[in-house]
Amino acid sequence: MKTTLLFIVTLILSGSAMAQGPSAPKTAEPLATSTAPVYPEKAPEDVRKAQVIPVNSKVYIDPSVEEDQSKQQAEGFDNYLAAAFRKKNVHLLIVADRSQADFEIRDSAAQHGAGWAKKIFLKDYRKSTTAAIQVVNLRTGVVAFADSSDRASANRGLRSAAEKLAKYLKKRMDEDAKLK
Repeated sequence: MKTTLLFIVTLILSGSAMAQGPSAPKTAEPLATSTAPVYPEKAPEDVRKAQVIPVNSKVYIDPSVEEDQSKQQAEGFDNYLAAAFRKKNVHLLIVADRSQADFEIRDSAAQHGAGWAKKIFLKDYRKSTTAAIQVVNLRTGVVAFADSSDRASANRGLRSAAEKLAKYLKKRMDEDAKLK
């Protein structure tokens, strides 16, 4: 009964659309041109100088992007990242407003539960975690740092991945400070 009623309603609606006559020809709208962001400064010619992240730089952490959009298991990775910066003593000032920042941190993360074989044969119920960050200089547009973390059996999930990435960023910033 429902399918018959649905069919009748669909037939009536399609008939009323045809009764109105042909619609006016549609004109092609101009394609929106994607404009690349304009950066206020030109990047230095020396590659190493272009990728330096000074101590106490202001950073804005972009909200996390889920690697697998169908699953929302890694929400809030940006919060883990901010906490990891504090725990690992990464000397960056985190700001809430992007316009005040010198650098922007773009991150993505995903968590996957242990598969049945891992659970049965290895007795390992820990989740696998992957995460990646990019530190982009907002003045020049240069990607100053990028790294990823793949933790096959992370005890603390996203927290472990965030701390690993924070540790490597701190190491890089310490190397930059020694070069000056």
